[in-house]
Amino acid sequence: MSDHFCDKCGEYLPEGSLKYSVQIQIISDFDGVIMCETDDPEMEAQEMLEAAEDMDEQELEDEVYQELSFVLCSRCRKRFSRDPFSHGARTYRTTKNFERMFH
Repeated sequence: MSDHFCDKCGEYLPEGSLKYSVQIQIISDFDGVIMCETDDPEMEAQEMLEAAEDMDEQELEDEVYQELSFVLCSRCRKRFSRDPFSHGARTYRTTKNFERMFH
């Protein structure tokens, strides 16, 4: 194990100090609907495939799945937990719609 710095504020976090690991997965979501701009969905799909051929491989992967990892100090972890999207809220409100949750 080695020394770290908080990825948010830059505070030095020596070996053995209290620090938090934040893991974020960004996964593309598909609702089963493909919006077509034209009357020819096959042509539109072909155009999308051709456009994808010109894109960087990493860029294409990131469009589907991405993992991010951060180390936070105690103060930044508290701030992140209260307001992960930096909306300025004092507390983070979760939606208790358990039917939409999945694992």
